[in-house]
Amino acid sequence: MRIRVILGVVVVAMIGWSGIEVPAFANVLPENPVINPKVIVLTAFPPEWHAWTIHKSYHYKTLSIPGLFRPLICNDKGVCVTETGEGEMNAAISVTSLIKDPAIDLKKTIFIRSGIAGGVDEKQTALGSVYINNWIISWAFGHHYLSDKKTLAWAPPGCDDYATPGHCGEYTQNSLENLAYKVNPQLLDLAVKATAKVRLDNTPVAQHLDQTFAISNKPKVMVGATITGNDFWIGKENQAIAQQIVQLYTHGEAKYTNTAMEDLGDIAALSRFGLADHYLSIRGISDIDIPPPGKTEEEIWKTGDLYASELAENNAVIVTNAVINQILKGKQ
Repeated sequence: MRIRVILGVVVVAMIGWSGIEVPAFANVLPENPVINPKVIVLTAFPPEWHAWTIHKSYHYKTLSIPGLFRPLICNDKGVCVTETGEGEMNAAISVTSLIKDPAIDLKKTIFIRSGIAGGVDEKQTALGSVYINNWIISWAFGHHYLSDKKTLAWAPPGCDDYATPGHCGEYTQNSLENLAYKVNPQLLDLAVKATAKVRLDNTPVAQHLDQTFAISNKPKVMVGATITGNDFWIGKENQAIAQQIVQLYTHGEAKYTNTAMEDLGDIAALSRFGLADHYLSIRGISDIDIPPPGKTEEEIWKTGDLYASELAENNAVIVTNAVINQILKGKQ
């Protein structure tokens, strides 16, 4: 038996987004209600999760779902948050657990991956900037190896002609290999318009690091492609490989702008259930692909490369909330 507990004392008489009548001052929902979240925010690890749980509004309702690390916590507007765990596998398992749970109906739910990411060594990529991603790309599915010159190299999986329909499949939306997914253009457009006037936070520490990297020191909201892999990497060679992968898999349509660990697992799982068009990826830039000038890759591995993680998390939340507000307007 599953009991859904609402954290708090006063509860409105009607939960409009789920259609469940709840008596005032009740603290326990009817047994086994089916709810219909309007939005589910996916976070990967504790700092991202805690950036949402500090808001008391998300303690309105809590659901324990088998297969999740954390409960699903929701506010009274039908927006819920959970933590999937890091990496593609954890993300895919968690999203599938959500979809298959009989207590929630997700046919109309929008899923938003909101968290931090590594940025590209380019002038515009200020630490704390936020990317709304237009493509989700696989880093790992391919052949990573050392070339004859003992430099890092990469080759695509074993097909010489993905571009020809019917030959051996397309790179995009291929559910057997999960190489590349294009985000729903209508949903992407909604997100971009919703954040056009958003103001992001900044910190003196981040600005100093921006100066060190010789990049912009003004975080802003941008659109680009994210590449997903389970390993942590840094350096110009790997950055060049990431750019090559994105260029190839999107047939030159997208530009590599950030790297993370969960997004491909999210959208691949959603795709299996016909929900890939319900997905957005929003990533705040916490670090840069290459070491700061004067630092070696070995030094970065010892000290860590999350130079601006708190700023990146907070700005990702700011952007995600702006998108959520626009989504809620459209669902009224």
